[in-house]
Amino acid sequence: MTEEVRAAVQKYVDGCVAADPKAVRDAFDENATMWGYLGDDYVTMSGEEFAANVVGSAEPATGAYTANIHGIEITGNVASAILEEEQFLGANFRNHFGLLRRDGAWRIVSKVFTTV
Repeated sequence: MTEEVRAAVQKYVDGCVAADPKAVRDAFDENATMWGYLGDDYVTMSGEEFAANVVGSAEPATGAYTANIHGIEITGNVASAILEEEQFLGANFRNHFGLLRRDGAWRIVSKVFTTV
């Protein structure tokens, strides 16, 4: 089951790398919300808004981008995972994802993030 959660987060990563808003939107549950910090600035938006406005306006990632998924914990149909990103849109991020398995599929329901 750990690999299924990893695959759900990887779908998000792959969409960000390709600057593909549809792939990122599909990684999120339709009710997903994000909160976090870009430097000192507090930001919140839905997964849909992130996919459309951030990923949709980005260029595909260059070779400088890296992503490391770790810290996966699963309890029944809920999970958490940490994603470390370097050089995503020129910044480094630590993302804490909450995921749910519904109708047999894992989706991101929350993202709490900060630049590092």
